[in-house]
Amino acid sequence: MPNFYKELDISALDAISEAQKVINGPVLFQAVFCLIEHKVLDVLSKSKDGLTISELCSKTDLNEYALGVLLDMACSGRIVTVSDDGAYKITKIGLFLEKDEMTRINLSFIKHICYDAMGRLDESLKAGTAEGLKLFNESWETVYPHLKDLPPLAKDAWFKWDHLYSQTSFKPALRVIGEKINPKLVYDVGGNTGKFAIECCNELKDTRVKILDLPSQIEMANQNIKEHHLEDRIDFMAVDILLDNKLPGEADVWWLSQFLDCFAKEHVIHILTSIRKVLKENAKICILEPIADRQQFEASAYSINAGSLYFTSVANGYSRFFSTNMLTDLIKESGLEVETIVDGLGISNSMFICKKA
Repeated sequence: MPNFYKELDISALDAISEAQKVINGPVLFQAVFCLIEHKVLDVLSKSKDGLTISELCSKTDLNEYALGVLLDMACSGRIVTVSDDGAYKITKIGLFLEKDEMTRINLSFIKHICYDAMGRLDESLKAGTAEGLKLFNESWETVYPHLKDLPPLAKDAWFKWDHLYSQTSFKPALRVIGEKINPKLVYDVGGNTGKFAIECCNELKDTRVKILDLPSQIEMANQNIKEHHLEDRIDFMAVDILLDNKLPGEADVWWLSQFLDCFAKEHVIHILTSIRKVLKENAKICILEPIADRQQFEASAYSINAGSLYFTSVANGYSRFFSTNMLTDLIKESGLEVETIVDGLGISNSMFICKKA
């Protein structure tokens, strides 16, 4: 995999210019959000020849002043261009911001979950707790038991973000699991809303699934299972995997999808060691994670590294996305070994297929 950050060959002029972009990045983000929220980019995307501010005033709910300051910033961000006669056109960057599903989901997640919380990043780093999460509720320690309690826009943004990156990986991962392992029973550890369990039953026709998760999560998953009429193939076990070591041990595959990144290193070792104790012979542990140093594109690594700071300031204050070496070392410390790594699953995920060492 390419190392995007090995060196930087850049002139002093370019370096100071890039530094100003970093500083003013939050302003550009908010300007873009306003342009999308008020349908300005949508209107521009439908105009071949471009529109003046006066014309945009008649087609949007913003006045000349508001459009002027927003579009000036959008020009600096290369979101739009402006001709000598004052006609604004949307660029390819602007089109992706307006039309691309992944980009819009990322934007909504940053706006409704992360933006204000990042103002408490320094406090979170010093305390080792998610100080940004307290903007939602002062008593919350981690986000996971309270996902259902988030404000509507934040809740919608969180689940769309989570599902986008995990669900695009499910089918290709299941094809690999079906070919290599052909499991009869899968334990879905941290089953969330049951999306993987449902997909597993759809893809692997002879496979049953048991979801191991917190009671609050099982409640949400159970509703989805019933809606898909899969009660005969999917069941549940309420488990706090950090506290309860009485795990079942009949599965052919233990599935952990973007689950371990929710925990500190010592927690990860505890979880994997607990699974290893009950892991039957020839059973596999399949760990699905977005790994920054296994990405084909630099933008993917950039987004994953930003995601680690979401864990710091919002999710819990102590977990992160892993590097290859970091995750491999944790697997080894837990008495397991990596049998193979399958990259390029969905948008950005890799699957570490593990067995007893």
